[in-house]
Amino acid sequence: MTDKNQSQPSVYIKALRLLFILICVNAVGFVGGSFVTPDRLAWYRTLPLSDLTPPDWMFSVVWIVLYFLMAISAFLTWNKASPRYFALQLATTVLWPFLFFYLHSVIGGVFVILAMLVFLAMTIKTFYPVSKTAAFLLVPQFLWGLFALYLNGVLLIG
Repeated sequence: MTDKNQSQPSVYIKALRLLFILICVNAVGFVGGSFVTPDRLAWYRTLPLSDLTPPDWMFSVVWIVLYFLMAISAFLTWNKASPRYFALQLATTVLWPFLFFYLHSVIGGVFVILAMLVFLAMTIKTFYPVSKTAAFLLVPQFLWGLFALYLNGVLLIG
């Protein structure tokens, strides 16, 4: 066995890393989702929603896919790129439902989405030199963030 092979993590270590990242990213989703309760959804439904607002179930489906893509992206850059902006964009994904649903702050939601988009762009920029695939896996979240900004903006200008 060469030194190069000895320095490569085993398939078991890689699997544990992937599992760890999947758990962490999905924990963020779980915490964020805990702020979206039936009574808070009832408040949301009283708002002047855009005609382009998807049905409630679609938000869950989209976020499940986005969290999975985020986890794979982070896995591909493990120990190769700084996780700082990735962590910050994850934090904003928890902060948005807290501000929007729990505190009923539409303007707070707009500002958090803007911050998330900045942190996400910085994450993509940081990941791109290490793994183009990791960077491209975050593009759907960026596009969804732009759509969310539109939806929140409609509510703000009402």
